[in-house]
Amino acid sequence: MTPSEANTVTMPWGTIIALASTGIGMALLSSLVGMRQKIEIRLWWSLYAIWVAVVLLTGIAAPFLTILIASVLAGVLHATTQGLLINHYRRNNPWYADQMKGSNAKSAAQFLMMGVIIGTGFGALVGVIAWGIARL
Repeated sequence: MTPSEANTVTMPWGTIIALASTGIGMALLSSLVGMRQKIEIRLWWSLYAIWVAVVLLTGIAAPFLTILIASVLAGVLHATTQGLLINHYRRNNPWYADQMKGSNAKSAAQFLMMGVIIGTGFGALVGVIAWGIARL
């Protein structure tokens, strides 16, 4: 093994995709059923706790990067799914009507921007937590 190969971390793409797919589930739930922000954030934190457990229990070598990438992808998948189901989302989440003024395309674009930003922010935060726990 060369020195550069020794420093290479293989990303667990199957795990990343599995974790990220929770974004689709959350989007389906919020679009087709409706979900207030307090409930949605609690569900997301519960999912992130499960993510940390999965990443740590499977011994993934790069917990921070794994969770960060999965979270960004989850945000994109969540936003894309909500964008595709925008009419259902509007109907089932009337408490967000003031925030969703404008066309469906504008709302879908806002979802995508928010998904990337929130996915990156929470992914970095939870990734640091997982990395810290892994170092104990």
